[in-house]
Amino acid sequence: MKNRTAITTTLNKSITRKVIELQELGYDCDFLLLANGNLLCIQTNRKYPIKSVSIETMEHGYDFFSQTYKHVHTIVTGNGESGVLLTERAYN
Repeated sequence: MKNRTAITTTLNKSITRKVIELQELGYDCDFLLLANGNLLCIQTNRKYPIKSVSIETMEHGYDFFSQTYKHVHTIVTGNGESGVLLTERAYN
């Protein structure tokens, strides 16, 4: 049990650490993938078609809180907004 806790903490920390690192690099918006395929910037409430933004996969790991694999992506929009998107599948 102790070993599993250590692994859980390490994987969850790796995702968190990557998000913090990206925020320090200027990826300051948080994006949400909507059911219609658009991305929503939480900070500005702007919606973007997924094909109109640049998406790069940065990290992935197992999240024991949600019991799913999470992929950390960077998003850059045409108007200069940049941020982070967490999803259960990789986008490229």
